[in-house]
Amino acid sequence: MFNSEVHECVVCCHQFSRSNRIPRALHCRHTFCILCLEKLCRQEITMQTIPCPLCRWITCTPADLTLSDALYIDTEIWSHITEHEQEESEDLPVVLNDAKTPVKSKLSDSRHSTLKKLISFLKGY
Repeated sequence: MFNSEVHECVVCCHQFSRSNRIPRALHCRHTFCILCLEKLCRQEITMQTIPCPLCRWITCTPADLTLSDALYIDTEIWSHITEHEQEESEDLPVVLNDAKTPVKSKLSDSRHSTLKKLISFLKGY
């Protein structure tokens, strides 16, 4: 059975979509939406580096490629994105402003705590 929590990026808690929140896999095989990965990306002279927010593995890609060109789409998640989920995810606002702001009212306490930790981690960059 496919877990519904896998349908959303653990950094921003928005559902993946086939338009703007495309699920891209890092080299460690953890998947995040392309918008969050672009925020995590560091541009070097000849490469881009992206630290995984979960395991801290560094994914390196050539600087002359966009992240969309360099990283694979997670096809397992991609195949489970329905048109209804895609429409809903496009309507959601992007919220990464501070750990005190609730991102989604339906988040469980443990997931909300994890989200706070990730936001604090991202602020350190």
